[in-house]
Amino acid sequence: MRKLLGADLQRMYHSKKIWIALLAMLGAAGMMIMMQYTAMDYEVPLSRVIFLPMTFFGLVQAAFVGFFAGEDFSEGTVRNKIVAGNRRRDIYLSQMLSAGTAALALYVIAIALTVSVGLPLFAHNVGAKEITACFGLGALTVLAMGSIFYMISMCIGNRSVAVTVCMGLAFLMLFLCLHTNQVLAQPQLKDGVLNVHYVSGMKRMIYELLHDMNPMGQIAQLTEMKYISAVRWILTDIAWLLVSLGGGILVFVKKDIR
Repeated sequence: MRKLLGADLQRMYHSKKIWIALLAMLGAAGMMIMMQYTAMDYEVPLSRVIFLPMTFFGLVQAAFVGFFAGEDFSEGTVRNKIVAGNRRRDIYLSQMLSAGTAALALYVIAIALTVSVGLPLFAHNVGAKEITACFGLGALTVLAMGSIFYMISMCIGNRSVAVTVCMGLAFLMLFLCLHTNQVLAQPQLKDGVLNVHYVSGMKRMIYELLHDMNPMGQIAQLTEMKYISAVRWILTDIAWLLVSLGGGILVFVKKDIR
């Protein structure tokens, strides 16, 4: 297992795709910072900038994980590992850990850029404690979302199909997030009158649950540095990780690999 993980991390480091993904995230971070700094006629708070590049992270991660996992099948790497006597569950876990490590690296570098550049440019309305808490929740989201894309890619076993399905799922998550976020953002009162579009009671609880269960919904909360329930956020991400690990291994162990 240790040798497998070391080899996967080495291959990841030397892969052009990880560097393309990094450039995409840094480009998104730079663009967001520039837009917030130049397009507003008031002093923008730092809380609106730090995690803003994460709006692109799901799409970047979907493409990267799909390519990374699917490429192993296309190039026969997975088959060679099995022939060499490695257990399938070890192969699955090793590559999942490698993909998670790469995703965390992209996340840390992108946020480090927004924090370092944003501190001297924007209004300081949040402290280190709030940033650290949101950063930890964001790291969990990155791992959970990546594990979903990885499970799909390993179960499909075809690079082009895996990328297509992962990107499609990422857009679906994004559209669902836009809907739930729009509903939950409605104020209870508008111009002193009850807002007919405001949802409450059980219906609101369902929307909040859907928003928290969706990794893109978590990212939407992250960009505002406000969250509905940190406990539910953490439990949901742990559940996604366990389902992706257990379910993915069950399918991969029985998969016919040629």
